[in-house]
Order: sequence, then structure tokens, then C-alpha cells
Amino acid sequence: MNERIPLLYDMVLRPEWIDFALEQWIKNPDEEKHRTCLREYLAGRVKGQEALIKTASQLQRNVGPRSPIAQERLQELYRDMTTLAPEQRSATRLAILEESTPFFADSVSALRKLTLVGVNEVPMSQLYERVSSRYGDRISVRRRLQYVLQTLAHLGLVERRGRSWRMRVQEDER
Repeated sequence: MNERIPLLYDMVLRPEWIDFALEQWIKNPDEEKHRTCLREYLAGRVKGQEALIKTASQLQRNVGPRSPIAQERLQELYRDMTTLAPEQRSATRLAILEESTPFFADSVSALRKLTLVGVNEVPMSQLYERVSSRYGDRISVRRRLQYVLQTLAHLGLVERRGRSWRMRVQEDER
């Protein structure tokens, strides 16, 4: 039964890609135009056609036509982001990713819980144990968990220490 829970987090995302995708969706909420715009934007930033398509699709699931986040909420998040400098937007970007992707939210929650119980540097194996208890013991969980952690690192929220990950921002700073 666990194997059937969709992960829906296929690629590592960069902060500026999230910002761009959200801005384009707010300015012109047309699915086809959004997809085309994202692919053109990402063409010089993502290597490989398949990776390009997957990244654009991931962004559309986060802040576009396939996002579970209501349009009004996306507009609110966009307004919040426009009042902040790009380096101050991590909390808003994190909210977007957590609200749009349960797997992402569950992965971050597992990391936070381990940190709260005093595990300052969380080994990947321990984090995988927590996440796979919900999503099943499968290779795709481990790979997608790496994508989540790398995205969090790009957001400046975690840092890698060998085979472990360390939270850089505490819960009360969100």
C-alpha cells in the first residue's frame, strides 16, 4: 500500500526558478503559455531535454496550473515575495514547496523532528528511515529525498556535512 503514495517531486529546484515560475503564472495564468515560458527560461539552465521537461513540470505542480495551492494563495505568496529581497525569500519559497508537495513537506517535517530531538547532523540513512515509513522502502524515495535536500540547500536552509544534513534555520524563524 505504501508504494502507491505518489512522491511528485522529480527534480532539484533553484530559488530563482521558483520565483520566475510564480511570477509568470501570476502575470499570465494560461497553462500552455506557462509551460512554454518555463521551458524557454530553463533551456539554458537545465541540461538535457528530459530534465528540462521534468523541471518545468515540477514548477507547474508547485506554482502553476497543476498546483494544489489555490490561485488566491499563490497571489498572496507572490505579493509577500515581491516585498522581500531575493535572499530573504526562503521562508516563502519553503511554504510554497511544502503546501504544494506532500512528499516535500513530509521530508522537511522528518528533518525538523530529528533536529528537535537533538540530532544536529541528520544522517541520510536516518532521514530515509523516517520518510520511507510513510512512502515505502523504494529507491525512488531515496532519490527524491536527495532532490528535496538539495533544493533545501539551494534555499540556504540546510547544509551537507559528509553523509549528514544540518538545518540552518530554526522553526521559529519561519
